[in-house]
Amino acid sequence: MSSAHKPRPERFPRDICRGLFKTSGVKLEVFLMIRHLEQVELAKLLPLSRQVNAIHEAEHPEPYRGDAKAEEVLGFFADRLEEGGLIFVAEEEGRICGFLVALPIIRPATPFLHASKHVELDQICVDEASRGKGIGKKLIEAMEAWMRVQGYREWKSMVHDFNQHSQNLMTGQGAQALGHRYRKEV
Repeated sequence: MSSAHKPRPERFPRDICRGLFKTSGVKLEVFLMIRHLEQVELAKLLPLSRQVNAIHEAEHPEPYRGDAKAEEVLGFFADRLEEGGLIFVAEEEGRICGFLVALPIIRPATPFLHASKHVELDQICVDEASRGKGIGKKLIEAMEAWMRVQGYREWKSMVHDFNQHSQNLMTGQGAQALGHRYRKEV
């Protein structure tokens, strides 16, 4: 990661995001707004970040911490923004119900690989109470719209084997599995 250039992305115009995404419920229409989260709003991610971390910690308690303090988590997200990342949030009736962390990556060619320019979908989370409404799909669509404007043509994401919801989301958006990552304790 250290050899990668982290470009400063332009913000996705808010007026493009506003009102574009609408999902129909059984009895009423719910309007979903996708926008960029500003650094001063990072604390709004804490409840959702706890949800996604709890899932990972329950499945793999060795590497995942459940004791991270709020300031550590906020520092983590602030670092992603400082590195040129973007945080897309989905709001339903003014409440953040999902987020996606996108990290633009530009890698120079190596003796083994061509140069590449892609976006790493680093994290995605939809509030447990809001799942099944297509919010994850809308977050990815917003990221892809931003990518097209910025000239990125590919995104990648690492999803754990136990996270079937994220696997289904990724493949449902047309992503293909690239390989396997192995782990062994000795």
